[in-house]
Amino acid sequence: MFKAIIPLMLALGLSGLAAADTLQLRPDAPERYVVKRGDTLWAISGRYLNSPWKWPRLWQMNRAEIKDPHWIYPGDVLVLDRASGRLRLEKGPRTVKLSPHARVVDGAISSIPASRIAALLERPLVIDEAAFKASPRIVAGPDERLMLAQGNTVYAQPLPEDGRWQSFRPGRELKDPKTGERLGYEAVYTGDLDVKAQGADVSTLVVRSNVEEIAVGDRLIKYASTPVLNYVPREAPAASGGQVVAVYGGAVDAAQYDSVAINRGARDGAEVGYVFGVYKAPRLIKVDGKAVTLPASPVGRLFVYRVFDRVSYGLLLDTSQAVTVGDTLGQPE
Repeated sequence: MFKAIIPLMLALGLSGLAAADTLQLRPDAPERYVVKRGDTLWAISGRYLNSPWKWPRLWQMNRAEIKDPHWIYPGDVLVLDRASGRLRLEKGPRTVKLSPHARVVDGAISSIPASRIAALLERPLVIDEAAFKASPRIVAGPDERLMLAQGNTVYAQPLPEDGRWQSFRPGRELKDPKTGERLGYEAVYTGDLDVKAQGADVSTLVVRSNVEEIAVGDRLIKYASTPVLNYVPREAPAASGGQVVAVYGGAVDAAQYDSVAINRGARDGAEVGYVFGVYKAPRLIKVDGKAVTLPASPVGRLFVYRVFDRVSYGLLLDTSQAVTVGDTLGQPE
């Protein structure tokens, strides 16, 4: 349930903004902005700041509020008073349907484009290899077919509980590009299945949906949906560092709104909402026969939306060129 919304008042004078570690309003920041359906916190932040990830400081949010932010809805109005340097939130009208149950029609805006990551939040991306191999597997279809699809009945090793399960096939191992450390095992999601009956030797399921053909031998993992959290973007600590270890889906490079895995997880202090700058590594060139090192060049910004022990997944929100495995992480520009 959403928290009650109250107007937010910010005592940030324009002179204070300029002095607060380069936090400055854009010269074309609107004095009044009506929040629209489809807006994101990142996009709105970009209307006021050149550094959208510094939005929490504009709103003077503390750490607790960043993890449970105030919600902003379509129809709300952001008002900037340049004379006093105050920004306030005026609540707009709510559209509700009173029957059969009261509900909000327009939900709160999300931090980043929720549609880009919603499916990935319902699928475990990184699984311990030993745990994966110990998961129950599909042992047969309704006949001699090895490949199964929506509506098919399948049989699996006995499952510990009813409900929805997801099928996965072996994927790739994720390794640290620099150290070679094994970071996790990225399994390939194939579909959702519902338990139809439980037996002593096998469980019977029906394929609810599939994105690829489900195969005999695929492993089953209990479905567990992860909500799209409205974490406010915030700059990752300077010491975090890290590298891109994989592009989700097996592509060679990534562009805006693609997901990538990085070699920073919970053990390294990574958190949902962290924003990293993505950089190409320094490059050696020859100038008049002399070796010259070109500095690392920024190519994008990454918003962390899911964290595992040794790996996190981030959405690329801005890119100026392709992001590839081995690109480094640093402070966003």
